[in-house]
Amino acid sequence: MSGAVRFGWYIPTHGDGLGPGSFVPPSMDLFLRVALAAERAGFEYALVPVATGCYEAWVSTAMISAKTERLTMLVAARPGLVAPTVVAKMVSTFDQLSGGRVYVNLIAGGGEAEMAADGVFLPHDERYELMDETVTLMKRCWTEDAPVTFEGKHVRVVDALVRPKPLQQPHPPFYIGGISPAAQDVGAKHADVFLFWGNTPDQIRADIACVRERARAYGREGQLAFGMRFQVLVRETEAQARRDAEALIAGSSERMREARMQGLGSESHADGRMRQFAQQTAEDNYWISRHLYAGLTTVRHGAGVMVVGNPAQVAETLNDYVALGCTQFCLSGYPHDEEAERFGGMVMPYFRQAPGRRGG
Repeated sequence: MSGAVRFGWYIPTHGDGLGPGSFVPPSMDLFLRVALAAERAGFEYALVPVATGCYEAWVSTAMISAKTERLTMLVAARPGLVAPTVVAKMVSTFDQLSGGRVYVNLIAGGGEAEMAADGVFLPHDERYELMDETVTLMKRCWTEDAPVTFEGKHVRVVDALVRPKPLQQPHPPFYIGGISPAAQDVGAKHADVFLFWGNTPDQIRADIACVRERARAYGREGQLAFGMRFQVLVRETEAQARRDAEALIAGSSERMREARMQGLGSESHADGRMRQFAQQTAEDNYWISRHLYAGLTTVRHGAGVMVVGNPAQVAETLNDYVALGCTQFCLSGYPHDEEAERFGGMVMPYFRQAPGRRGG
C-alpha cells in the first residue's frame, strides 16, 4: 500500500438519496452510474456495504467490476455467514478474474439482531474472535502450499486447500473500522488499512495512537496505514456548500430521526459516536466545526460526518487528517455520481500538487 494520499468512493447498493423526494432505488443502472463516475473522477477504489437493506455485495461488485476498467472493489465481508475457506476462494477468484481489483473490508455486523436474522448468534466481542480466526485461516490458505488444518474456538477445518491463489501478493489488503477494543485489536493484528469514521482531529489523533500501540504489540506498527471514512460536499462557495449540506436533511421527518436513533447499528460503538454527535451538536444546527457537519448522523446510520466547503476548504480540512498520518480517504456524498465528479474535478487537483499542506 502506497504512502501517497489515496481516495475511495462508495457504491450505494441500498439506493441513493436521503428522503422520499430524492430517493433512487437500488439497481444495476444506479450502481454502474456511480462506479463509472467515481472511476472517471480518479477514485481508486469503491466501498460496497453489507446490511439487510443492501443488495448482496459480492454479486453486485462482480457485475460492477466486469463493466469498469480501473476501479477496485472494497467488498464488505462479515465472518460467520460463509465458511472462511469459501470466502478465501471467493476473494482469490475475484482477484484473479478482475486483474487484482479487490480489497476486503472486515465487518462484524450491525448488531446481534441483524446477525441473528442471518443465523449468527454471537455477542459483539465473540464476533471479533470469529473474525480473528477467519482472517488467520484465510491468510494461511492463501500463502501456504500444503493443506491447512486449523482448530480454533469458532472455526475448524482439516486439510483445506484454496485454489486459485490470489493475484495480489501476499494477498488482497484487508480494511477495517471500529473503535471498540475488540475491533481495534483485530485491526491491529490483521488489517492493512484502519478506517476511522469522521470525527474531530483531536479524537482521531487519540484513536490512531491507541491502534498504533496495539499494532506495536503484534510487531506490525509499520505495516498498518490509517484513513478516514467521511461524507463530503463541495461547492464553488462556502455559503452554497453550507446551504446544500443543511438542505440534505431539511425534509426529514421526526419519525425518520427516531428510527435512525433506535435502528440498525444501535449496538455499534462507532455508530454510538455518530448518535452522540447528533445529540451534542443539535443546538449548533449540527455543525461540529466550520467545515464538519453532523446533520446526516440524524437520518442515516454509519459514518455520517460530512466535510463541507469550497474546494480549497475541503482540501485543507482533509489535510488536517493527513498531518495526523491518514493516507486514505473513503468518501461518499449525495447524489453519489454527481458528488464523485465534483470532488474529482474540484478537490483532487490539490492532492496532485507538490507535497506539503495544500488547499490553503
